[in-house]
Amino acid sequence: MEKVNIKIDGIEIQVDKGTTVLEAAKKLNKLIPTFCYHEKLPIFGGCRMCLVYDVKARRSIIACGSYVYDGMEIETENEKVKEDRKFILEMLFTRHPLDCPICDKAGECDLQNWGTYWGPQNPVLPITPFEKIREEVDWESDYLEYVSNRCVLCMKCVSVCDNINQSHSLYPLERAFETLIDPVKKPMDTSSCEMCGLCVDICPVGAILFKPFKYNARPWLLNETFTHCSICSLGCPVVIDHDGKKIYRIRSTAELEVCAKPYLGYDSFNTNRLKTPKINGENTSLDNALKQIAETVNKNPSKTAVIVSPYLSNEVLESINSFGLLTTSIITLDVVPLLEGFGDYKPPTQEEIKNASHYIVIGDDITLTNPVLTYYMKKKVVYIGESLGRIKKLYPYFIQAKGREIIEKLKEVAQEGSVIVYSSYFYGEDARYLGEVLKNLEVEKGCKIIISPPYSNAFGVVNYIKNIYPITQIFEKVISGEIENIVMFGEEISLVVEEEKLKEILNKLKTKILFTPFEDGLALISDVVIPLNTWIEEDGHYDFLTGQRKSKASIKPIYKNSDVLNKLKSMLQLNNLKIDIKPFDYSIPDWILKYQQDIWDCSYFSLRSENLTNWKLKNLGVLDEY
Repeated sequence: MEKVNIKIDGIEIQVDKGTTVLEAAKKLNKLIPTFCYHEKLPIFGGCRMCLVYDVKARRSIIACGSYVYDGMEIETENEKVKEDRKFILEMLFTRHPLDCPICDKAGECDLQNWGTYWGPQNPVLPITPFEKIREEVDWESDYLEYVSNRCVLCMKCVSVCDNINQSHSLYPLERAFETLIDPVKKPMDTSSCEMCGLCVDICPVGAILFKPFKYNARPWLLNETFTHCSICSLGCPVVIDHDGKKIYRIRSTAELEVCAKPYLGYDSFNTNRLKTPKINGENTSLDNALKQIAETVNKNPSKTAVIVSPYLSNEVLESINSFGLLTTSIITLDVVPLLEGFGDYKPPTQEEIKNASHYIVIGDDITLTNPVLTYYMKKKVVYIGESLGRIKKLYPYFIQAKGREIIEKLKEVAQEGSVIVYSSYFYGEDARYLGEVLKNLEVEKGCKIIISPPYSNAFGVVNYIKNIYPITQIFEKVISGEIENIVMFGEEISLVVEEEKLKEILNKLKTKILFTPFEDGLALISDVVIPLNTWIEEDGHYDFLTGQRKSKASIKPIYKNSDVLNKLKSMLQLNNLKIDIKPFDYSIPDWILKYQQDIWDCSYFSLRSENLTNWKLKNLGVLDEY
């Protein structure tokens, strides 16, 4: 890359040719204010707030949209620049109501910040905030609110919707100062909008608000935890705003990688949480509950099985594996046979995904299972599946197919350079066969394969649970009486087993032991129930598609998973237990349900989210119309 030498405020620096002045100034930690700029969005250059002075050109230029040249000299803090910035802010303040005390953006508002640094300190015109009226636009949404009076026309909300999420749900109405941001279709909640919240997060002022957060808390009174979302296998970087006891919102970082699952579904982590162990529905101490579990397991260890959740951290999985009990998971229905057929799996890098010439999506719609993956897909897309849903936003070439026909169609259209994206759809023998086909395409045609399960730590279960047993065979052992006790971590079995069959299985058990975050659901019919921390309450590592990442806790838990499991392990006496592992059986009984993931139905967590449930109810029967 060709280099050029430039000077910024008297400091010489060498940068790549094609670098903007703003990016060059960042390398020197120079603060240049912006409203319309974001490094992941196309340059707009509309706010003019980033004006700097080009000494050789003898004029002010916008830093975000001007490229460096050899010998360039830039001044970022001379009097001309300060007057330019002050004038821009004066214009904005004549239209912007000074309602900071009731605005939810107060404390994290760019207009507040830049006004303090460079703006007029007194009103320029004798206009009260109540006279600064612009036409209001009702987005007809339960979650997003647009306050036109506060809008500074940076267009970042439209840009992020078009260029990152690609759902194209917003557009500018009218022109110049009369411009308003309007949904392409109303009501907003039943449009192509995916409720990722990026328009809220990227807004520099309080023009777009997240209604569930409105008037609930001030940002400066909350703690920020930068972590990785552990709802699906992507592990996107997110920020959790909390007070140590309650989650108030989950939002994106500067990477702009977030979807509705955490953004709307944050409330599930505040709902019906189990805080005390229970025996037969009655509160008890942790020691009593663990003692009962240990006595049950020690009495008949060979008649006890463990079902682990693919949402558990590696640390928890490793502890469970050390018990030495017969262990299974719902991923033995889909992910395990898929990887068995594929062999050693190494996902493509982020750059390989972004730079692909085209993508082939197969099976379930990834805009429902792993929405953020679609943010990378800016080239031609081929979709092979049963029906078009939200993936329509990518304008794919659609090949309608069902069952194994999907795999056969894939073999026909795959070519060198294809990036094949698969999340979920196939179970059992079909999943194993797909794994074999994907491996052949990788070896023979050089295709890049993305296997992105809808669960956060399916790869962790595969890596940390040794000799995992098929869950269908565990259930058959329960029905035959070979297994009398089940220790369940999480509640996924309620999503994949037909209701009457699940009742039969649970009624056959002598003891049902459940580790769960929630006091409802399976907790109501289990004999012993122990609180289980989620990624919100306890640090842990997860094997995401992007590699192993650490999720950092936000809320202080009553008990730590690691302490509880270590104490339980010390009570267990399983020295001579031998597990008879038979060849893996890929057959799927007809009472196993294919859990249809959706953007609002993604786990037993999301089912407890009032926000996601209400959004789902509003969209029933409406989605196909947009």
